[in-house]
Amino acid sequence: MTPDDEIVGESPRLRRLCLGDVDEVASFVADPEQMRFYPRPKSRNDAAAWLAWNLALYEQHGFGTWYLESVPDGAFVGYCGLRPLLLDGQQEVELAWHVKKTHWNQGLATEAALTSMRLGFDRFGLSRLVAIIPPCNQASQRVAEKLGSRNRGPGKLPAPYADDPIDLWGQTRDEWLGRQPARARR
Repeated sequence: MTPDDEIVGESPRLRRLCLGDVDEVASFVADPEQMRFYPRPKSRNDAAAWLAWNLALYEQHGFGTWYLESVPDGAFVGYCGLRPLLLDGQQEVELAWHVKKTHWNQGLATEAALTSMRLGFDRFGLSRLVAIIPPCNQASQRVAEKLGSRNRGPGKLPAPYADDPIDLWGQTRDEWLGRQPARARR
């Protein structure tokens, strides 16, 4: 594993996804309750295509969505990361998180998203990150608030999701830096 393959957070640990993760990811995204804020559960083929897309993102941008593994046992607990996105006709980078329902309310989404945000601003030099959150997803809204993001209002995804109601949460690198202790800004 190279340094770019693994990004160690406090908990959970983040690492690059690989094609060998297809069974865990496919099982995760096939669960209707797990996917309640998405248009529909996904098939194994959908999961495999999504994994391949992430591998291409790593090559093209150096970032993508990362596999979240539990620190005590290395178990798959979800995914989180950064991904380019066309939003309201403008190119953005989304900060996304999705944690297994068996690990909800344990702070894992917040910790993983915080690690991803730090990487986006510090390692990859991004100027802004957005999170796409349905108005009814209060848990993800709380995660965004803990990260220091603000609700910037409704947004519009490209087809086939153009009719899905979403709010855009986000912050700029300058807003992020303004909230960091002086020693963390060096």
